[in-house]
Amino acid sequence: MARQRDLAGDLELTVDRRTFLKRGLFGGALLALGGVGLGLWPGQEIAAPLRSLKILEPKAFQVLVAAATRIVVAPGADPVQIAHTVDESLTYAVPEAKKDFNGLLLLLENALAGLVLDGRPVPFTRVGGEAQDEVLLAWRDSALTVRRCGYHALRKICLAAHWSQEASFASLPYAPPTGLNANAYPDSKWGAS
Repeated sequence: MARQRDLAGDLELTVDRRTFLKRGLFGGALLALGGVGLGLWPGQEIAAPLRSLKILEPKAFQVLVAAATRIVVAPGADPVQIAHTVDESLTYAVPEAKKDFNGLLLLLENALAGLVLDGRPVPFTRVGGEAQDEVLLAWRDSALTVRRCGYHALRKICLAAHWSQEASFASLPYAPPTGLNANAYPDSKWGAS
């Protein structure tokens, strides 16, 4: 009798396990399918490139334009030109850095990553300006080092790209140097010999 009770208990436990596994497998497949869908959800085209891209993927270019719009708030900042300046500067980077920067931008855009990490089931380029600010702040303050470092790299490269453009000099409170002439300082080590 005790043996029958043990077998009945084992059978009940087996059925529960099987039901759980079936439901778990179905739920897992549904989540995976939804995750793939979220990961493949296309972003919004923000601006057309002014010239052919050298390093940035087209989708990454759109994310960079959106991010530069939120990061560089200086008067007269042109996010499309900033993205092109970044693209040009990446030609000097090692192949791993080029790949990593494109990957960083695509991770920022990815709706599945946004859902898992921030509760945002929408690509970065499809959310409004204030929501993009919140996403960037979440990256800045994240417990994950990759997101914090990614935010700072993105911020610094966008700001550097903006302030390296001659058009940005007009908003500065001083006149920047215009074309240094080596003969202007003949007594210094920078002068002509």
